[in-house]
Amino acid sequence: MQTAGKELKLLEKGAAGLGLPPLQKETAGKFMLYLSELKKWNRTHNLTAIKEDREIIIKHFLDSALYLKAIEGRGRNIADIGSGAGFPGVVLKLLAPDLRVSLVEPAWKKAVFLRHITRELGLEGITVLEEKMEDLPGVAQFDIALTRALFKAPDFIRSASGIVKKGGFFIMSKGPSYAAELAGIKHEVLKFNLPFTDAERFVIIIING
Repeated sequence: MQTAGKELKLLEKGAAGLGLPPLQKETAGKFMLYLSELKKWNRTHNLTAIKEDREIIIKHFLDSALYLKAIEGRGRNIADIGSGAGFPGVVLKLLAPDLRVSLVEPAWKKAVFLRHITRELGLEGITVLEEKMEDLPGVAQFDIALTRALFKAPDFIRSASGIVKKGGFFIMSKGPSYAAELAGIKHEVLKFNLPFTDAERFVIIIING
């Protein structure tokens, strides 16, 4: 696997800043392979508008790693809704290999990349579902459904409620103005500072009651 000293140090320092355990050598190597493959595929598949190594590590890898604190102790069977190029689902699987992750991504070219990268990284217990969340079978099979700010909270809860177990969780990332959107909805908020930036992240946790 390819390793890039500067990029790897940035990732390791950022992970430490989030309070995560030191990355194992194999895991660090897989992150660097992920970075390399994402950049290569992005040239032809336009997977993400973020193209620079530093920005990918901060705004995709580390931003996705924030969710690890939110899912801790809340279940191991997770649906990543609108996974895109694997954020946060693939990142979480790399950091916590015992998770069972379903990457839900309706866009064909992104789903193709997800299948490719999960094979290249040698990940097991991870599945790509090439369909919209609304078209998933209405079976309460997941402990957690999470997404990165793709939906308004009420819409996400309504659409994902059929696939999340009773007592399971909806988890999503929001900006500072999240309060109005969540009026009347019981929720927990975890606040993070994204490493190497001035950006604040608010991870919202809602129980499927």
